[in-house]
Amino acid sequence: VGDVLYCAGQIALVPCTMQLVSGGVGAEASISLRHVGRVLQAMSQRTALHHVITASCYVTDSKSVPIARSIWQEKLRECKKVEDSEMYHHETAVCGLLAVVVVSHLPRDAAIEWHVIAVVDDPLQRKHFEMKMLSEDYQIECESVESSSASCASISVRLSLISSSTSHLDLDGALRGLVAMFKQAVDKLSEDCSASPLSFRAFFKDHVFDAETLQKG
Repeated sequence: VGDVLYCAGQIALVPCTMQLVSGGVGAEASISLRHVGRVLQAMSQRTALHHVITASCYVTDSKSVPIARSIWQEKLRECKKVEDSEMYHHETAVCGLLAVVVVSHLPRDAAIEWHVIAVVDDPLQRKHFEMKMLSEDYQIECESVESSSASCASISVRLSLISSSTSHLDLDGALRGLVAMFKQAVDKLSEDCSASPLSFRAFFKDHVFDAETLQKG
């Protein structure tokens, strides 16, 4: 749609058999992310993984989180080598925000799935910023990437508990902090970025939050 590409979730199916590849989560992570890259390129020849502005990676085991992050960085490095030019020696492309989420089940019993949104823009000219908010019980981190065309942006707000105990956690305070940080991020977007909100995803640990509390918040 315009200069934005929306890629549905990709799992590591072998195209000719439509069966999952063997070799475990590492092999699945690599093959499924290669599928993503090929879908993006099929839609626009100028588009590759470093054009992704936001990525959601779903895994079924928490031990797979570092594997997913490692494969993501490895594929971005490979992409950069292919696209390498004189300007890349002096400037760094701003890559998209990655969220790795543990879920109970994926289609075909896959171990990992990638879902991305990409922009046909110049990753070297993107805007990026980070913010932090610290309280006694939790820390809130915010990161944002805005496309060079100012046609879209991705904002990620993360709440991390400082204490492992959640019995005394002020959920209302934490939610107010999340909303305040999100508003700050929106205000920091350039005046040229007049995009309307497209999607809002909330990932949470069900023993800390519940969906009803989040919706009310």
